[in-house]
Amino acid sequence: MTYSDGEALLKRKIGLDANSIGSGAIANVIAQRMVACKITGIAGYLQHLQQSPQEWQALIDSVIVPETWFFRQPESLKCLQQYVMSEWLATQPKPVLRILSVPCSTGEEPYSIAIAALEAGLSAANLHIDAVDISNKCLATAQRAIYDKYSFRGCPISFQVRYFQETPAGYQLSEQVRQMVNFSQGNLVNPDFLAGTTSYDAIFCRNLLIYFDRDTKKRTIRVLEKLLSQNGLLFVGNAEAGVLLNSQFVMVPHPLAFAYRKLAVSPQSAKSDVSPQARSDPAPTITSNRNAKGERVRGLDPTSRKQLLVDQKPTQPPHPSTKQPIKPFQDSTQNLLEQAKVLANQGCLNEAIQMCKYYLSHNRASVEAYVLLGEAQQAIAQNEQAAESFQKAIYLQPTHEKALTHLALLREHQGDIVRANLLWQRIHRLQNQTET
Repeated sequence: MTYSDGEALLKRKIGLDANSIGSGAIANVIAQRMVACKITGIAGYLQHLQQSPQEWQALIDSVIVPETWFFRQPESLKCLQQYVMSEWLATQPKPVLRILSVPCSTGEEPYSIAIAALEAGLSAANLHIDAVDISNKCLATAQRAIYDKYSFRGCPISFQVRYFQETPAGYQLSEQVRQMVNFSQGNLVNPDFLAGTTSYDAIFCRNLLIYFDRDTKKRTIRVLEKLLSQNGLLFVGNAEAGVLLNSQFVMVPHPLAFAYRKLAVSPQSAKSDVSPQARSDPAPTITSNRNAKGERVRGLDPTSRKQLLVDQKPTQPPHPSTKQPIKPFQDSTQNLLEQAKVLANQGCLNEAIQMCKYYLSHNRASVEAYVLLGEAQQAIAQNEQAAESFQKAIYLQPTHEKALTHLALLREHQGDIVRANLLWQRIHRLQNQTET
């Protein structure tokens, strides 16, 4: 037996794709666990691993390196609040909002969701939050709910003052918020994960799918689809938008929220005289939305949805070789960038990338465009190109925290912990300078 057998076991048990963190990193973790167990041979360790639930959990805790903080991707929480206030409350006679956070890591995400719900006017009686993680070590930290300053990077001080109390051990979360979250151990890769559970109005499953192989991703998406209510929202990480492109989900047009909801088959598309192409492209039922002009649109049927997408489709920019007056084009470049954002938020990532590149060919010093380009590239797994885009943004603006954060997370995903840590240290220094 070799270390590759350990990789295969991790893939089978928790869906971990060795390429996502690197075979070397997995081999190092297994070697460390072998030393801790005083086992010299890999065959003996793998046998011990399959016989000892405690050692299996210890290996998982060593492989999983949680990286999270409060109010990470804040636009997703804003999107959730808007959904609750404008849509969900109007359809619930006895409202209890059900939310799932998986994986919940060390608790910052589900607690952020609880705080966002309180800020939106909900109470504990209106809310049910389940938080699930495969790591018992992470769950113990989450239930303890004491955090250091590292967990608050980028967060407003006001929320920290309202919901935390400083203690010698760190910042203790208020009992009110702690009681709003139900923690449990579970493995999302298991086909019977939360089987029989009432569906959820919102599911946060962020920065997990990127660690799975293709088949595991597909199975996981099907599990999430079953757990989500028909009109509910699924939130994923910014690097995972591309994973859902060919699934039964459609992106919600809320900038940087990376929120999705199920495709809904209309009665018309179920008729036998509808073409196979139309049946394969059902339209989402969106109760409340806005078109490109900011006008509210309700009850989109397949025809109106297609027309809406046509209305929102950006005008094709002139080819660089076409003879066009330069001044009128310069006046419209900001609009091109806005169109690129619309395309990205609709899931049209390749088109957004082309629009960003065209925009950058005329605005080479645009930090915003490089960051958007990097986000779109990362969403379709063009990780090296994304890293280059984020680096260009940082070169132009060395203090751009968003670009630094994206690049740090990307380096972590690639297993380059050294460069990732250097970037995190740089971010911390910037945040400390801002606070002082």
